[in-house]
Amino acid sequence: AQIAAELNKHWQRLLEGLSYYKPPSTDSAEKIKADKDVAAPLKELGLRVSKFLGLDEEQSVQLLQLYLQEDYRGTRDSLKTVLQDERQSQALMLKLADYYYEERICILRCVLHLLTYFQDERHPYTAQYFQCVEKLDKELVPNYRKQFEALYKAEAPTWETHGNLMTEHQVSRWFMQCLREQSMLLEVIFLYYAYFEMAPDELLAFAKMFKEQGFGTRQTNRHLIDESMDHLVDRIGYFSALILVEGMEIDSLHERALDDRTEEHKLANSERVHQEMDNQLLQLGDVSHHAPVLLAWALLRHTINPEEATNIIRRMGSTAIQLNVFQYLTKLLQSLSSGGKNCTASTACMCIYGLLSFVLTSLELHTLGSQQDIIDAACEVLAASSIPQLFWKTEPTAGLGIILDSVCGMFPHLFTPLLQLLQALVSDKSTAKKVYSFLDKMSFYIELYKHKPPDVFSHEDGTLWRRQAPKLLYPLGLGQTNLRIPQGTVGQVMLDDRAYLVRWEYSYSSWTLFTCEIEMLLHVVSTADVIQHCQRVKPIIDLVHKVISTDVSIADCLLPITSRIYIVFLFPRLTTVVSPPVDVIASCVNCLTVLAACMPAKVWTDLHHRGFLPFVANPVSSMNHMISAEGMNAGGYGNLLMSIEQPQGEYSVTISFLNLITTLVRGQLGSTQSQGLVPCIVFVLKEMLPNYHKWRYNSHGVREKIGCLILQLIHAILNLCPEMDPRSSNAPSLQSLCIFSLANTEAGQAVINIMGIGVDTIDMVMASQSSSDESQGQGQLLIQTVKLAFSVTNNVIRLKPPSSVVSPLEQALTQDGAHGNNLIAVLAKYIYHKHDPALPRLAIQLLKRLATVAPMSVYACLGSDAAAIRDAFLTRLQSKIEDMRIKVMILEFLTVAVETQPGLIELFLNLEVKDGSDGSK
Repeated sequence: AQIAAELNKHWQRLLEGLSYYKPPSTDSAEKIKADKDVAAPLKELGLRVSKFLGLDEEQSVQLLQLYLQEDYRGTRDSLKTVLQDERQSQALMLKLADYYYEERICILRCVLHLLTYFQDERHPYTAQYFQCVEKLDKELVPNYRKQFEALYKAEAPTWETHGNLMTEHQVSRWFMQCLREQSMLLEVIFLYYAYFEMAPDELLAFAKMFKEQGFGTRQTNRHLIDESMDHLVDRIGYFSALILVEGMEIDSLHERALDDRTEEHKLANSERVHQEMDNQLLQLGDVSHHAPVLLAWALLRHTINPEEATNIIRRMGSTAIQLNVFQYLTKLLQSLSSGGKNCTASTACMCIYGLLSFVLTSLELHTLGSQQDIIDAACEVLAASSIPQLFWKTEPTAGLGIILDSVCGMFPHLFTPLLQLLQALVSDKSTAKKVYSFLDKMSFYIELYKHKPPDVFSHEDGTLWRRQAPKLLYPLGLGQTNLRIPQGTVGQVMLDDRAYLVRWEYSYSSWTLFTCEIEMLLHVVSTADVIQHCQRVKPIIDLVHKVISTDVSIADCLLPITSRIYIVFLFPRLTTVVSPPVDVIASCVNCLTVLAACMPAKVWTDLHHRGFLPFVANPVSSMNHMISAEGMNAGGYGNLLMSIEQPQGEYSVTISFLNLITTLVRGQLGSTQSQGLVPCIVFVLKEMLPNYHKWRYNSHGVREKIGCLILQLIHAILNLCPEMDPRSSNAPSLQSLCIFSLANTEAGQAVINIMGIGVDTIDMVMASQSSSDESQGQGQLLIQTVKLAFSVTNNVIRLKPPSSVVSPLEQALTQDGAHGNNLIAVLAKYIYHKHDPALPRLAIQLLKRLATVAPMSVYACLGSDAAAIRDAFLTRLQSKIEDMRIKVMILEFLTVAVETQPGLIELFLNLEVKDGSDGSK
């Protein structure tokens, strides 16, 4: 009921979208001046804000009041000082501008949220969301389209029109926001049309608008575009193309074409729309965003009336192919899913799946350009979890089945395309089993011969060969797994660039063939051949990983392959060649990680003596000896990290290594095996945790990912039950190793540095994300890392053995100081964080722990920010929509403070000192 009431209250604002915010007006200014309830300094600032943001005066004052209540990081007294000081009030206005921009984005994010879940039966508020979307129905798109047009035509603000705060930097900030809003308005419109039909005239109106706007490239303010905005301009182009393709309803046309009912399609009888769309689209062809629109329209015209406008259809189709339409679709889908899976990305996949299926069914494969480009696009489309299930239900001779049939027709001569496609076709247990069965029963074997071999008999016309002797397909020893083409086997011959391509009618299991391919690696002599053969084997390992991580029960059937992964990929030669195939090694470690989740002891036994993981020559008994890492060897992995990954800035093996060790730790190994993991954990604590932030990185987000994985590993160790982390008689357990190391070495300082990132940096990263989905992306990874740092620190303090000496960790955590910049103040300021309620909760939990065990004054540490932080705590306690667990944690913290923090509790209870009748205070 509360959700329904909130939606009822706000649906009008959602419908209005960004036009809820009005431009300044004389009437509004007069009303504000006459309003006696608003203090004069706030009125004055509100009017300045109105000019700076180009926002209605009344709304500017409301925005200011809302900001002071929700986001201002000061007290009422400090606000008076700010308003009296020009520099401080300008800084406040700039923060208010950021707040205003985020408020505008939030309106669009709410509508996206409604459209994502209003038909999702698993969501608790589906019914309420559905009612709200029904109310928005008819007016939402016309309103949002007008706002989109207004934004791309808007004149940039200047200091003459908006005041001297409108510097070059602020104009750039305004334009970045303008592009972000355009992208999100189009995202809303695209999602809307995934559920509701677009009328033919609406399709035409969108086509005209996008053509005029150059699919995002012809902005009024395009002179302001810099590199940091390119991704937003691209997103505008992507959504423009998707809206037009979605509006053509290609999938419903495909269905009707199969039943000869094309006349029922909404565009079948719109002669006028056909001609006008032809006129609009014939002017396209100079930007890659045009490619899918031209292809879809050519296909639609060809299907509805094939005799009419054949030249136009051919011209559009060939322009789409010249624009590399399939490469473009791959790039589009990769971009939309770069922050992780979300509703928009999977809806785009469904839209493109419909287009690809119909294109492949209707047109000859050889006319569509590069087959590899089509496979890449198909694999991106199949990333949406529901599509592989749809694929396996369709006829093998239709849609994407045509491309699968084509790549099968070249297997195993061309190895990778089939495996790449099948890997994408695994999404759940049923599809994993389908892929396993598909590869288990192959009926043709394709081979390439430069010259006709002597042991075949050829028919007169040379199109058929018959084997006169059996042939072993791999040069492996007697008794080893192999494939044998029997005598008398018939093969169909095709000439291919002066070579013979032979299709032998021979039934075999591809899994046996894959076993032979991996076995061959042991028999390859030269280093160059090892590297080359590794690239052939990588798709096999990737496919095996995808299949067993989706359905681990299939691992038993793949034992011949998985058992060879140890032998081949962890033998020293592979990790010691000049430039080892790190991607292949990472794939192998990924496979072992999946197996380690269900049989950790076996994986550990097979792995630990192969020299890949860090190891120690002689047993280590004392803690100090462990921490010193004396006599420890970094192993094949350590050498790869230092000699290959760090110089190159790519860390696929490191990510795989951390996942593997975490899985083994969680796997409840016995005491001897746990002791074997000690060198790995020491390597992580001594070499990786203190230094990973200094490494070179080529890709965004990898540093955060590695930090997060290291902390996940430590977190897993600190949460082991005593019986899961047994201590052998003469050596410390993994848990005591972690506790000692974090409390006494630079590993602990590294965790403190992560906690010290602070709320401002996190908010900045969240604000710069291009994705409309806050639960994905780099910001979320950073939040997760900081949360783990809180949890790890809290556990170290909780589990550390009592001692009269204060550890370096505790010392660093509780350094007193009134400059408000120490760690206690940084922890307390996480109360201002809004994106993830667990972050402030864990920060307060750590404050509670420190207030209990450490002899310091939290009040003194907060310095001049104390009253403002108190107000933020109380605001969250009073809020009706706050996460209950935060409220509980605040009250628990204050309960501890009653006994240990007299200054802090006095601040919260707002006590006044009075003279008692007996002279006491």
